[in-house]
Amino acid sequence: MAVKLVRNIRTSERNGNPRVFLEPHVLEQAGFEVGEGVQYTFVQEALVIQRAEGSKTKVSKRKRKHWPEHRPLIDHTNKELGKVLRVRERVDILVSEGQLVIRRERSFDLCVFENRLLEGTNLKKLRLGSFPSGAGAATGALMDTGFYEPVFGLDMWDQAIETYNHNFTDGFTYWGDLRNIHPDYLPHCDVAWLSPECKAFSGLGKLNSVSEGLGPHFARVVLNSGAKAIMIEQVPSYFKSTSFQHLKQLLRPIFPYWEEVVLDAWDFGSVAGRKRGYAVAFQEETSFAFPEPPKIPNHKRATINQVIGKDWETGDWRTIENSTMEGILNKTGNNNFTPDKNPVLVDLNTKRISCIVGAYRRYQVTSSYLRNPDDPNLWRPFRSDELSRFLSLPGWFEFPEFISESTRTQLIGQSIDGEVVRSIGIEVATALMESQIKKQVKAKNNPYRIRNNQLEFRLA
Repeated sequence: MAVKLVRNIRTSERNGNPRVFLEPHVLEQAGFEVGEGVQYTFVQEALVIQRAEGSKTKVSKRKRKHWPEHRPLIDHTNKELGKVLRVRERVDILVSEGQLVIRRERSFDLCVFENRLLEGTNLKKLRLGSFPSGAGAATGALMDTGFYEPVFGLDMWDQAIETYNHNFTDGFTYWGDLRNIHPDYLPHCDVAWLSPECKAFSGLGKLNSVSEGLGPHFARVVLNSGAKAIMIEQVPSYFKSTSFQHLKQLLRPIFPYWEEVVLDAWDFGSVAGRKRGYAVAFQEETSFAFPEPPKIPNHKRATINQVIGKDWETGDWRTIENSTMEGILNKTGNNNFTPDKNPVLVDLNTKRISCIVGAYRRYQVTSSYLRNPDDPNLWRPFRSDELSRFLSLPGWFEFPEFISESTRTQLIGQSIDGEVVRSIGIEVATALMESQIKKQVKAKNNPYRIRNNQLEFRLA
């Protein structure tokens, strides 16, 4: 039975016994429903939970105010559970259709990997692994190119994983900390997409890359995935950090070819500025080059109105007077964090807004909000669907109904600009395909050959 999700979590304690709390998403991925009968079986130092018609043990229910309906929940503890699990120890919950297997965490091996064959040897779609995956915005953007198929996503935020699984029903996900994943849980990938944690490296946080220590963990996951190419996205300061240097140092023996650049989504036609660093690495030398931003005359740039459409009237309109916005607009100082130096209130004809951040809903001078064109005393934050369009996320990408508007905004603010990612993804796919074609040309009895840097048909 195929495992489609692994949830890595720590047990807790109740009355001296280990306690396992199974969240709604875990049970939903297994197909369990509220009120359904289940049975508990102990097999080889593991607890197995399966469907059982007529069982007196039922799946419980949980409700939160922003959920449209109850969702399944299991909160299990007893002395018998102590035979296989200890209090406050990490466990892996292996989720498959109609079954959960709970066992002690498989500790990772620091450096266990093998050289795996490129899965797309016949120029099939490239197998994509993303970690952390977030809600899956980058995965969706790369899928939109037609070159990639997602086979693996990893994140430790529940609502990010729930959104990822909502959009990508095939493949496998790991719900837990990158530092805990065992190589056996990594499916083969052709391309690895990395979006390291940015809090330690952004201008909004404290630079602490020396003790962050995730570089070696990213390296071991990449190596064990069998990837032939790596794409990395993060704030520019990350690429000057000790963490990135550790990552690069450990990967260089296998990935000697690196390219790095800083790109701004604004230069690719986005309404929202978004300056990010990108790195791409290959195991073999390729002709890869980062895409050049197009030259867009200002009169051809899209306005807010052209991006969000005619439903701009819908939203949480508020008066400026006696609101948070009044304080923001009256902010003064000798730095760049003042309203006269940032587009705080924008109108429908505006062609550039501030970078969309995860903390967008905290209402700050460094973000942009819409002023009502019919009543300049009214303003509102942009809706999550509007922010998605600003970042050129796939039109089919959506959130589960139970994800709140504020959380949707946060997930979007922590994601990527789809236009930039698609552009880079196309170049990476082209470089890998070119390498594969050259290998096939060199193969014995191949009807094609390279001559004077051109591909020609070879007669028998």
